[in-house]
Amino acid sequence: MNRFLMTLAATTILAGAAFAAGPGPDGGPHRHGGHDKAMMEILTPEQKAKLESARDGMHKARAEVMASLTPEQKTKLDAAQKPMRERMEKMRGAMESILTPEQKAELDKARGGKTPDQMTQAERETFRTTMKKVMDGLSPEQKEKMRELRKEGHRRG
Repeated sequence: MNRFLMTLAATTILAGAAFAAGPGPDGGPHRHGGHDKAMMEILTPEQKAKLESARDGMHKARAEVMASLTPEQKTKLDAAQKPMRERMEKMRGAMESILTPEQKAELDKARGGKTPDQMTQAERETFRTTMKKVMDGLSPEQKEKMRELRKEGHRRG
C-alpha cells in the first residue's frame, strides 16, 4: 500500500511538471505551419483540391466584404490595424538586420516579391521551407539575437 501511494505521488508530480513545461524555446506545432503541414501530409489529392477551393472561396468572400465597406469603415479598420502592422514591420526589419546579405537574398528569392497575402498556399510552403533552412543555418550569435527579438516581440507595449 505504501509503495502504491509513493508511486502515485511520484507519477502525479512528474506529470504535473511535464504539463507545466512549455513547448520549448523553438515553439510548438504552431511554428512553421506545424498543424497545417501535418494535416496536408495525410490528405488525399482530392481533399487537398477541395481545401484549396474552400480557401479561395474564403479569400473571395473577404475581398467582397472589403470592397463593400464605406470609406468611414475603411478608415476605422485601417486605424485599428495600423499599430499591429507597424509592430510587425519593426520586428521584421529587426530580424532582417541580423541576417547576412546572402541569407536576405535567399529569402527574397523565395518570397518572389510577394507578400504572404499574395502568395498561393504552395508558394507560402516553399517560402517556409526556405526560411527554415536559413534559420537553421544561423550562427550561434544570430540565433541568440533572434531569440531575444522573439522575447521582446511577445512583450506588448
